[in-house]
Amino acid sequence: MNPTRKMLATGTIAAALAFAAGAVSTTASADPQLTMQQEEAAHPRIVKAIHEMRDGLKELEEAPNDFGGNKGAAIHDIKQAIHSLKKALYFRLKMDDAAIERANP
Repeated sequence: MNPTRKMLATGTIAAALAFAAGAVSTTASADPQLTMQQEEAAHPRIVKAIHEMRDGLKELEEAPNDFGGNKGAAIHDIKQAIHSLKKALYFRLKMDDAAIERANP
């Protein structure tokens, strides 16, 4: 293959790849607007887990016992777990941490 032809072939392939990459990224970003309600409906077990953890957190916070000095750490860990579940639930909505904390599934 002569150098001019090789350059044209390489340029054509590069252009095709660039076009394909653009088409893929355009398609990926063209998702319809998702809502919190849609995400919650799609993942009812995660929503249930958040509710169960909130109930357990409330019970733990109201308990007079410090559970052998473990109450504070457990409360912290449960709050972190709830936040992590919310981040997982709403990840496609690209919410920041403050918005995730305000979310109330």
